[in-house]
Amino acid sequence: MAQGHEGVVFSTASDTSRETSFDHPNIPAVVNPFNLNNCIGYNPGVKLAWFLGAHSWDVVHVFFPSLVGSFVLTTCSWRRIPVYCSHHVEMNMFAHEHVPFAPVVKFGMFTYNLIGKWPAIKWGTLNAAPTLVFARDHLGKEHEKNLRRVPSGTHDVFTPKMDNPNERQEVRSKRFGVQDDKTKVILMVQRLSGEKGTERIFPALKPRDGGSGTGTVDAVLAIAGDGPSRAALELEAKRRKLNVVFLGNVPHHDLPKLYRAADCFVTMSLSETFGLTCLEAMMCGCPGVVPYCPVFNEIWDERIPKTWRYSINEKSFECTGLDKSIAAAQDGGREWLERNPVKMTWKMAADELLTHYEQCISMNSKKRQMLKDFVALADRCLRVALCALVATWVLQKYYYKPLRRFFRTYGLDIMP
Repeated sequence: MAQGHEGVVFSTASDTSRETSFDHPNIPAVVNPFNLNNCIGYNPGVKLAWFLGAHSWDVVHVFFPSLVGSFVLTTCSWRRIPVYCSHHVEMNMFAHEHVPFAPVVKFGMFTYNLIGKWPAIKWGTLNAAPTLVFARDHLGKEHEKNLRRVPSGTHDVFTPKMDNPNERQEVRSKRFGVQDDKTKVILMVQRLSGEKGTERIFPALKPRDGGSGTGTVDAVLAIAGDGPSRAALELEAKRRKLNVVFLGNVPHHDLPKLYRAADCFVTMSLSETFGLTCLEAMMCGCPGVVPYCPVFNEIWDERIPKTWRYSINEKSFECTGLDKSIAAAQDGGREWLERNPVKMTWKMAADELLTHYEQCISMNSKKRQMLKDFVALADRCLRVALCALVATWVLQKYYYKPLRRFFRTYGLDIMP
């Protein structure tokens, strides 16, 4: 870990048949019904319980959403261990998006609040989220003094430097189906699901010959990602006769090449808690076109030109100014990023996160000292009590009768 610190990580695992909980720090889990590639921990596991109870920790970091949070928080509160709680999913938004029955949503949110969010607010030393606006909305403005922004970043492989001089031409030809540099390419990287709003860009695109759309953006749209909405998106793009290339799931290490080969990156999502793909694109020198919304406003208002921003109506989801933003990003966007590079790496994030841990330790130091003093006092009292008990037994066993005879010899009947 950074700067010589030691970290022990417990993560979810759905298959523990080959390993017991003491062979590997796996938390038993079930598949997340909203994202089948993720797991949700449902039991703290014997080893996690042992580590929390038997070892001494400077700070414990709990990632939410989690169903083991209440167990970890209460244990750490009892032992006066500072806890850093980071919240990464907009539960209110996704619950209503994926579950159509309001009573089920209300019951689910109440249950999650009971075992997750409320314990974090009550016993968490610091609560954090990818943006402060999300933290305030999710946890409440009244807890402002204990809210922080979770440091975020990405890998060092996301750079403007190409692997070889012909990389751009090769990627554009093989992956995007573009044979020249004049044709513009718009890249989207996201999970293809309803809340991402991928289809919102379609009306802005200029259709091929024979298409009936009124879009003016003449470009090839390349979409990297997969999900439940892919089939519907493919049908809609075909119906509109748009130049759209669906790349499917792309390995993470191949994404930098796509970013460097595209002319601009676009996201239509209003459901992000940070928007990591926007950061990846701009670290690769690909100008990002992002909508106005509280999360993106906090992250990008001071980092990119206003001309790269556009508006989405939250009710009708109609886009305003998207075509102009795309044109502005494509026209000199890469040059602008060369002069004003965006860089947020995991190392930078880790260094900043360590300062948050230090704040947790400092804020909790008084409670820990009180517990230490209490344990020391209890230890001394127990020692005195045990020594007194042993001394009483020894006196009664070996000295009581001789002393009684001694006193009676001199006429003193003071011992029964």
